[in-house]
Amino acid sequence: MPESMRLTDARRIALSAQLRPKATRFKTVLERLGCIQLDTISAVRRAHELTLLSRDLDVLEAARSLDRRRTPVAFEYWAHAMSLLPVSAWPYLARRRRAWRERYPDDSLAVAEAEVLALLAERGAITVSDFPSGAMHRALGTGNMGDSWNHRTDHKHAVERLLWFGEVACTHRIGFKRVYQLAERAIPAEHLWDADDEACLRYMVTTALRNLGVATTKDVADYFRLKIADTDRVLRDLEIEQVAVEGWKGRAWLGPQVRRSRVTGAERAVAVSMFDQLVWLRERMERLWGHGWKIEIYVPEPQRTFGYYCLPIFVGSDLPGRVALRRSKGELVVEAAQWDDARADREHLHAAVDRVASWVDAEVRWQAAV
Repeated sequence: MPESMRLTDARRIALSAQLRPKATRFKTVLERLGCIQLDTISAVRRAHELTLLSRDLDVLEAARSLDRRRTPVAFEYWAHAMSLLPVSAWPYLARRRRAWRERYPDDSLAVAEAEVLALLAERGAITVSDFPSGAMHRALGTGNMGDSWNHRTDHKHAVERLLWFGEVACTHRIGFKRVYQLAERAIPAEHLWDADDEACLRYMVTTALRNLGVATTKDVADYFRLKIADTDRVLRDLEIEQVAVEGWKGRAWLGPQVRRSRVTGAERAVAVSMFDQLVWLRERMERLWGHGWKIEIYVPEPQRTFGYYCLPIFVGSDLPGRVALRRSKGELVVEAAQWDDARADREHLHAAVDRVASWVDAEVRWQAAV
């Protein structure tokens, strides 16, 4: 029978695996997390910046680490979603690159791909501004096209396919524009190789479990969007310890690095974005902390139940509430707040909001009643 575990211990383990104190360098944190999700919405700050700030990392140091003049430490690729990954992970994304090539074997973009590769050979690095027609067809009479795939030019389609296939890599950006290079030029030689499928799966599964601490098979699979059957098989092959967590259905897996006797729940208020790996899988958030909150940035305003940009607030190992924040004209506006006073003092809510305000160098304005 699996060993039993209290829910409070599962919470502490989950937080300890993620929000470790005394974060040091961007490279260290990125390699530990395995990936950091990207998102362009900047109602407060961009998603990957919030992930770093919630772990006490200086985003300026991260920006310096991503500087194109330095040896690359990260590249962009599909992990849980589009993410920054450490360059050391390049070999272990080979299974995913092979899957993309198998999924899109047609040569309908062969001419555009050849032209992109010729540009790369000539210039070394390019952005979509270097394409003759740019990234989007702007003469179709469409007002706000957003990022519609159907409106992208052949060159944009081609360079993205080459990125998925691993022939092209992006290790930095200029503004919001990806800078594309041939993978052989962008990725350091010691990481430019392909692991076999089994090694790729093991890398992703062990990285996910290390960062979750205690997790169901679905939790582990969701971290890198793996199939549950593949994830379950790898966990069994690795003979990972199983536990029965209070209130959870079925078994859970316990990360080999977990030392339950050393896990503490320091009373520190930390706000995280809804793009943070702590809350990626909403059903896991509900299992651990009793909240089934949804992200509402894609929901029309009249249909939102809380607010546009929600940040859950952790205190120690608990999740007593959340805030909806928006940066505007030098202010950080608190548009909505939800707090359970029985789970944490309200001073933690204010401390977390003040901390976010320091991240954006703004004054707090409480629009919401608390």
